Amino acid sequence: MNNIFTILKKELFRIFTDKRMLASLILPGILIFFLYSIMGSFLSSSFESNSDYNYTVYIYNEPSSLKSLSETDKYKITTKNSQLSTDEAKNLIKEKQIDLLIIYDENFDEKVLSENKPNVEIFFNSTSVESNTIYNYYITTLSSMSIDSVNYNYYVNTLSTNYDLATKEDTSMQMITMMVPFLLMLLLFSGCMSVASESIAGEKERGTIATLLVTPTKRSHIAIGKVLALAIASLVSSLSSFLGLILSLPKLMGGEQEMTLSMYTFSTYFNILILMILSVIFFTVLLSIISTFAKSVKEASQYALPVMIIVMMFGITSLLGTNNISSSILVYLIPVYNTVQCMGAIFSLTFNLSAFIMTIIANIIYISIGIFALTKMFSSEKIMFNK
Repeated sequence: MNNIFTILKKELFRIFTDKRMLASLILPGILIFFLYSIMGSFLSSSFESNSDYNYTVYIYNEPSSLKSLSETDKYKITTKNSQLSTDEAKNLIKEKQIDLLIIYDENFDEKVLSENKPNVEIFFNSTSVESNTIYNYYITTLSSMSIDSVNYNYYVNTLSTNYDLATKEDTSMQMITMMVPFLLMLLLFSGCMSVASESIAGEKERGTIATLLVTPTKRSHIAIGKVLALAIASLVSSLSSFLGLILSLPKLMGGEQEMTLSMYTFSTYFNILILMILSVIFFTVLLSIISTFAKSVKEASQYALPVMIIVMMFGITSLLGTNNISSSILVYLIPVYNTVQCMGAIFSLTFNLSAFIMTIIANIIYISIGIFALTKMFSSEKIMFNK
């Protein structure tokens, strides 16, 4: 038992006095806490509209008994009564110019007292946060008021009609804008991590890096050559993942009849490709620096995990959809986050050329700084030979 206790004490002392190992043990938990906290906040806020928003609701045949519904303190509601045809109002909902259309049966109050109970139809657009919010208010309130202790006083959205007026293009765009930037950044980073972590740290661990460094080739050229090779390999992996993701989206979203990519053109995919290439190079340089600093592949993987969590933290901001796309140019100076923002704008067809150019310039600068740092690390005997 004494021997076991001695070994135990020795190993625990080694682990908890090694700053690198201690950081790799504690940091993931801290980052995961922040990741899930931020994710929860984003998910809840992505389905909430601005408290100061003024909702526009078209109401037809509004009964006097239910006028008080639109005079709530909870929401600012502007009602318009029969100023357009119902078809015109529905088109405005599709185009997100108004938020809701409510159609009551004629002589509603009289029918409530008869055996022939009236209907209420509420049309909305599920791809609009504002339309969803005010729809939920009316549908919940009217549904709860429609039932007495025995019978229905009236029926709400019970006819064989599609009350969600969102087009297939809008629905598809919303889901793609929310999901694809996050998944794509995760796939890009994973593709780079699978090859970059092993490349330099693996050679250091096997002892083959010394043979390479004693050749007449400049160490800066070795570093750049490795980065380019790793970036090309990672890009192939990332492109394969991207194609798989795009082609699987119709099935992922519930069937091809519910999903379309027809709203996207060649320029959409070309712009995304540019962002992917820059992201892959950036991730490759970053992971190469980590791999160079580490003493082994295992250590490199441990250091890469917190970075992956940070990438995920930026990536999940896409779950806010179009609500999250910033108009501030300064936002596009933040690495990774700027790419997520740009991808969201491209997929939501709100492309901003200035933001796109700013993202490209910022990423090129970060890549250049990273390559410069990597070449300096390759010139350090202490780092390269773990002295």
